[in-house]
Amino acid sequence: MKIQEVIVVEGIHDQDAIKQAVEADTLVTHGTHISKEMLDFIEHIHKLRGVIIFTDPDTPGDQIRKKIMQRIGGCKHATLSNKQSRNKGKVGIEHASSADIREALLKVVSFNHQTESISWHEFLDLGLMGLADSKIRREKVCRAFALPYANAKTLYQYLNMCGLTKYEIGGEL
Repeated sequence: MKIQEVIVVEGIHDQDAIKQAVEADTLVTHGTHISKEMLDFIEHIHKLRGVIIFTDPDTPGDQIRKKIMQRIGGCKHATLSNKQSRNKGKVGIEHASSADIREALLKVVSFNHQTESISWHEFLDLGLMGLADSKIRREKVCRAFALPYANAKTLYQYLNMCGLTKYEIGGEL
């Protein structure tokens, strides 16, 4: 499987796992501190070939994803669940199987939508916040639409960025 876009990952071991799973060019951020020069380069590469952000499903991975999203709109996103990327208590792309990495890259999503496709009231009606099982519901929605796991506020933003409606989301619950 050959990937046209450049895949942005967190570390060298993540890069190694990607290269074992697919044929792709990668950029390594080397952690959460991303220099202005690296962001400039990612933006340039995005204009030339496109970028897929593929960070670990943890807080540092989310921080990297958000920094790049704030600077560069229109990137694609690949994600793995904690279960897919966990090994001996550690979480990271480097611990995922090649099959899971390929599947995540086949299910990339783009956050380009700028309109409200689901209202806050509809979001609450789906039980994605405020109920005892809201976290489980959010996890299910994230898996169904290949979104990075998120708290309620961030998931609400992701759903709107993807243009998903209450009915599409409700069909997965």
